[in-house]
Amino acid sequence: MILTKKFFKLFASNVSKSYHVTVVGGANEVGQTISLLLRTQPNIRKLVVYDELPKTSGIALDLSHVPARCTLHSYIGEENLDKALKNADIVIAAGGVSLNPGLTESEWFNKNANFIKMISEKVSKQSPLPFFGIVTEPLNTLVPMASEIMRNHGDYNPKKLFGITTVDALRAQTIYAAENNLNPIDCVVPVICGHSNKTIVPLTSQAQPKCTMEDKKIHEYVNKVRKVESAISNTKPKWSPSLSVAYGALVFTRNILEALDGRQATVNALVENNDFGTSFFAGLVDVTENGFGEMKRYTNITNHECLLLERSIELLRKDVSMGKKILELA
Repeated sequence: MILTKKFFKLFASNVSKSYHVTVVGGANEVGQTISLLLRTQPNIRKLVVYDELPKTSGIALDLSHVPARCTLHSYIGEENLDKALKNADIVIAAGGVSLNPGLTESEWFNKNANFIKMISEKVSKQSPLPFFGIVTEPLNTLVPMASEIMRNHGDYNPKKLFGITTVDALRAQTIYAAENNLNPIDCVVPVICGHSNKTIVPLTSQAQPKCTMEDKKIHEYVNKVRKVESAISNTKPKWSPSLSVAYGALVFTRNILEALDGRQATVNALVENNDFGTSFFAGLVDVTENGFGEMKRYTNITNHECLLLERSIELLRKDVSMGKKILELA
C-alpha cells in the first residue's frame, strides 16, 4: 500500500493539469488556424472560440469533428464575451483585420484598435486575471494601449500581458538556416526590440550554431527577416501571413501552459519593460505561473547591431507612446 501511494504521488506530480483557453477572434484566418492547433493539445480541457461573426458556430462545428479530449464551446456577439472569458486561464486575442489594398492604414488601425479596446476592458474584469496574449497588429501600439485600458477599467497585472512575437523568432531561425545551409531545428537566433518591419532586431552575433557571415550578407539577412510579411503578402493580393503566425501563437500557448504547470518556461513577447526607456520591449522572457520575469540580456553584440537597435528603439518609443495616448484621444 505504501509503495502504491508513493507511485501514485510520483505519477501525479508528473501529470500536467488541464486548462481553459479562449481564442477571441477565432473566425478570421489566423484565429481559425490557432483554434485548430490548440484543439488537440492534451493539457487543454476546454477550448472556447469567440467572434462577432455569425460563421463562428459553423467553425466550431467543423472543429468538433477533430477528435480531441477537450470540450469545445463557441460564442457570438459582444453580449456573450464575458461568458467566453469566464474562468479562462489563457486568452489569445487574434481578431481584427489584415492590412490589405482595400483598407487605408488608418482604417486598418482603427478597426484593430477598437477590437483590442473591447477585449482588454473585458479581460481586465475577469477574476482571476488570465494570461493575455495579443496577436492582433500592430503590436507595438496595441499592447501598450491594452495596458492603459486594463489599468483604467479593471484589474491589471503587467506580468500577464504579452504581445506574441514568437513568429519573429521562427522567421529569424528558418531564414538563418536557409542562408547557411543548416537544419532550422538546430538553429536559434534571438530577436529583440519591437514587432514591425522597422523595429525587429535579429542578433546574428548571438545565433546558434555560430556561422561566419559577411556584413553584406548580414544586412541582406536582416532585411529578409524584417520584410518577410510583405514578401508573403505580395504573392497573393488581399492575403497576409497566417500559418506561421498561428503556429507562433501555439508555441506561446504551450509555453504558458508549461509555466502554469510549474515548469521552467520562456516566451518571445513584447512586454512591459523600461530597460531601454521605451516602456515596452520585445525579447525572450522567463515565465512562471504568476507571469513573466526577467528578460534575457545579450552582451558583445556588434556595432552594426548596436546602430540598428538604436534606430529601432526610437521608432518603438513613438509606437508605444501612440498606444499609451489612445485613451487621451478617445
